[in-house]
Amino acid sequence: MEEELILDNELVGKISHGETLSIDVNPGKHILKAKIDWCGSNEIEFNVTEGENINLSLRGTNPFLSIYYITFGMNSYLKLEVEE
Repeated sequence: MEEELILDNELVGKISHGETLSIDVNPGKHILKAKIDWCGSNEIEFNVTEGENINLSLRGTNPFLSIYYITFGMNSYLKLEVEE
C-alpha cells in the first residue's frame, strides 16, 4: 500500500514501506503531510534554504489500535517527523 505525500496541497509523490524518496523543493516555507486511504498524518511546516537537505521519516502506528485511528484518530494514523 502506498502513502501519498502532499506538499503545499499538491501531490508530489507516493512511497511504500521501506522506501526512500527525494523531492526537490523551492527555497521557502512549506507544509508536508502524508495520506493513505482516508487516514493521514500530522502536518509538518518547514523552511528550506538554497542547497539545504531536510530528512523526514514517515511511519505507521500500532495496527492493534486501527479501530481508533480509522475513526477518531484519522489524521494521526501516520507519523511524520523531521530527523535530526
